[in-house]
Amino acid sequence: MISSNEPNIYEKIGNALKSIRVEKKLKLKDIESMSDMNGPTISNIERGKQNVSIGWLVHYANVLQIDPSEIFLRAFKEDFQEKQLEKIYERFNTYESDPDKKSDT
Repeated sequence: MISSNEPNIYEKIGNALKSIRVEKKLKLKDIESMSDMNGPTISNIERGKQNVSIGWLVHYANVLQIDPSEIFLRAFKEDFQEKQLEKIYERFNTYESDPDKKSDT
């Protein structure tokens, strides 16, 4: 269950898009002039207020001149890291010794 304080999927994607755009020193007006997208739509998407299709994300990635996977890597970086940590912890738990088991040494 997602808490109300945790960003939803659209907010995560929007934050990633905005951070990439800002890193490239582009304004919404720059994106408008480079593509057929309009500023208010881009702004809503970057704020997680509007759903977006995969096709739109690919188009926006092309405008930003990035690989579309960069959007998802940024958007879900913390989620990926958390899952990796869970896998590591699960792996180490299999190596824990049984406290009731007597050692043969």
